[in-house]
Amino acid sequence: MITSNAYAQKKVLVTGRVVDVKQKAIPFATVQSEVLAISTYTTSDGYFEFGVDTVRFRNFDVTIKMVGKKNIETFFNTTSNLKNLKFILLDLNLSLNEVEVSEVRKTRSSNSSILFDRQAVEQVQAFSLTDILNNLPGKTVTPPQLQNPTNITLRSQAEGLHSMNNALGTAIIMDDIQLSNNANMQNRNVGKFGLAGSAIGSRSNGGFDVTFAGLDLREIPADNIESIEVISGVAPAKYGDLTDGAVIINRQAGRTKYQFNSRINANSTNFSLSKGYVLGKKTGAINFSANYLFSEEDPSDPIKSYKRVSTGLIWTSYLFKGFKNTISLDYNTRLDDVKLDPDVGEDYMTFAKSRNFSISNRSSVNVNHTVLKSVSMSIGYSKGYQETYNQRRFNNAPKAMADKDTTGLYVGYYTPGTFLAVEHLLGRPGNLNGNLSINNEFYTGELVHHLSIGTNIYFSDNKGEGIVIDPDAPRWANVGFQNERPYSYELLPAIFNYGIYIQDDFGFNLFSMPLKINAGLRYDNQNGSVNLQPRINTTYGLSSKMKFSLAFGMASKAPTLSHRYPGPIYFDLPLLNVFNSNDVSKSLFLVYTDKITPDNSAMVASKSSQVEIGLSYKDKFFDSSIFGYYKTSRDGFSNETVYKGYTLPEYSYILDAEGKPGYVASGGTRKWITSYNSTGNRLSSNNAGLEWFIATKKVKVIETSFNLNTSFSYSTFKRDGFSTQKADDKFITDSYKAWFGVYGPSTTESYQVMSKLTTSTHIPKLGFVVSILTDFFWLKQSKILDKAYLPVAYLDKDFQRYEIPVFDPDDATYNYLALNSAAANITKQPLVYANLSLRVAKDIGKAMRMSVNAYNVFNIRNSSYNWITDKVTTYTFPVSVSADLSIKF
Repeated sequence: MITSNAYAQKKVLVTGRVVDVKQKAIPFATVQSEVLAISTYTTSDGYFEFGVDTVRFRNFDVTIKMVGKKNIETFFNTTSNLKNLKFILLDLNLSLNEVEVSEVRKTRSSNSSILFDRQAVEQVQAFSLTDILNNLPGKTVTPPQLQNPTNITLRSQAEGLHSMNNALGTAIIMDDIQLSNNANMQNRNVGKFGLAGSAIGSRSNGGFDVTFAGLDLREIPADNIESIEVISGVAPAKYGDLTDGAVIINRQAGRTKYQFNSRINANSTNFSLSKGYVLGKKTGAINFSANYLFSEEDPSDPIKSYKRVSTGLIWTSYLFKGFKNTISLDYNTRLDDVKLDPDVGEDYMTFAKSRNFSISNRSSVNVNHTVLKSVSMSIGYSKGYQETYNQRRFNNAPKAMADKDTTGLYVGYYTPGTFLAVEHLLGRPGNLNGNLSINNEFYTGELVHHLSIGTNIYFSDNKGEGIVIDPDAPRWANVGFQNERPYSYELLPAIFNYGIYIQDDFGFNLFSMPLKINAGLRYDNQNGSVNLQPRINTTYGLSSKMKFSLAFGMASKAPTLSHRYPGPIYFDLPLLNVFNSNDVSKSLFLVYTDKITPDNSAMVASKSSQVEIGLSYKDKFFDSSIFGYYKTSRDGFSNETVYKGYTLPEYSYILDAEGKPGYVASGGTRKWITSYNSTGNRLSSNNAGLEWFIATKKVKVIETSFNLNTSFSYSTFKRDGFSTQKADDKFITDSYKAWFGVYGPSTTESYQVMSKLTTSTHIPKLGFVVSILTDFFWLKQSKILDKAYLPVAYLDKDFQRYEIPVFDPDDATYNYLALNSAAANITKQPLVYANLSLRVAKDIGKAMRMSVNAYNVFNIRNSSYNWITDKVTTYTFPVSVSADLSIKF
């Protein structure tokens, strides 16, 4: 039987005060205990208190955190004096005896979480979130990459659409609000270009919008971030709409000095300013921040540039005891701009710009009642404006045009062949994320359970004008018999998904050693389909220094608006094209248009499951952990080529000396073959790997600490089901029977072995730290595993299917359908190489810090020559230096 109080309790009150080095009270500092499962804060005078049941707990932890201060993490015995404790929070600077300048493994939300605290964030000298996450296992430390969108993928070597699915399934959570890319529809027609080819950009720079992948991390500045937790393992049940982990970003309001940062890297400049104020006993504290970034691809030829402006306001208030409320306001703009190049003809020009305003509110109430311990709620809404523009000037013969929005036969028209063709997309995405969690404790015997029950909602819509088309200036006229039409987003339905979860966190001693279990179950309704997702993280202490961990979880990610509502597909089949160059009005363009409206209502959420096993060791000097994982993904978002045949009457024209020619059916027919891309759930992958971390404390003799992580990751990724591909055009005649090849599932494997070694020499008396970061690339290979290049069947001109039990290369009926062999699709890293970077930071007094970051500091250009292709491939980038100046006043 479960009761709310199964045995007698003996409560003692823990009281204390938090001050700075000048013994001045620090208000609104966060006071937490993971063991006790409590979170409170200091009053305006710096005092705090909380109760401890000494029957249940012999020892407990206390963590005290404040913006701009070094965290205090300590343990207490309940037999000690717990009255009038005093904690001194030190300012974050390089004069501290210990500073955490690298990421660390910590059991937080997940067994294998990786944590970047404020000091580690500052050491990266990051222009954006991308620079910080490049320090994760398997990632490469590179100079700031700002000219193209960047995503984060976790625990996968999959490529192409598989990689896009991984990025889309990696949640970015800021201040308890899940940021979303679900309403982004800045893409070309998927039916014509497919998912991967639908991004609009310049010829040399690729796309500038990330419609079918994760958020563009360039848009998230790092200066106002207090901590980042990366969950690549099993996320707790409270997090939904994800398949491949989460990046949890925490910001907090508190009293801070003005802080000005200026950083520069060759072609990039970044400035930021922030300040935190304490308003009053109940009104709490407020922080504001502003960040400006400008980057050019080549300063000597400023054609391509990227600009970002970000502003934020965070207000945390404490209106009554046990209540904490935080309001966040953010406004961001960005511009990817490719100007007209006078050295290149055809007036190429592209830009992609966006504005986004978001508001969120987080509230938590500590009730501490027998029935209810606490309630937390968060809700966030964002509204954006997105504009993507691409132009090119054509100078050709007049074009025959079709622009009807319905299926049927009609007479088209002609446009001048010299015009400025424009692609123009206007989106107005909106996203709403809400979370509610009710927390309580209950007992089974002497075992205490920390129970959470909650719900999440996810709402996305886009009321933009959509694809704006000038029918007289088409950008992609008659490509594959397809011509674009306007497509408005304003009347599209919104996405509404929701989930509920229950989670139990408890622990007990098994064979005199602690066993901790965090188990939960999610129910998600996504696009009308239901997904149940059990998740569990467990750790068991093998000794006082070693623990074993095991985790399992399932997760799902709903399709986005662009997946569910791609634009209609139009086929414009030219039956007669009689052009009179002397008088266009006496020309005739007879066309048959077929309109196909995709129905993706049956798309389901992509899904993943992961099992993880780990072993960790920690003593006063040495910290090591090794984690192995196996993750499967299925129902990934994909597109497949669909072929459609038309048999249409043939027509002949009748000249009219006075006007437009007439037309009449000639009695014959003609076969037309067209194709388009259909979106579905036909991707799957298996991902396995090992991650080994070794970290040391500072070796006092040389004032240096070491951090080594090695990762092995292996992925097999597959296109499920059968696919169809048209034969070369020379075989599309009545002389050949096999017009289409049918191919089986295609499986590719990819694996990588990589190490990252960081040495950090920190001299507190000098306020100085120098870090050497070396990436070792041991092995990387990708190859096709099966014979998907050989057809298993073929289709004739009437789409009649004929099986091929065993492919015979000598059978002229279909042997020309064989694609490139698997041997031609193997890529392998030909050498072992390394990339070394250097970071140096120096505090000048208490108000100023100067930092230098040199990527590939020795400018070693590892390269290899391929004698078959007569090409040299270089694997490392040129030396690149960043400088950073930080001033507090």
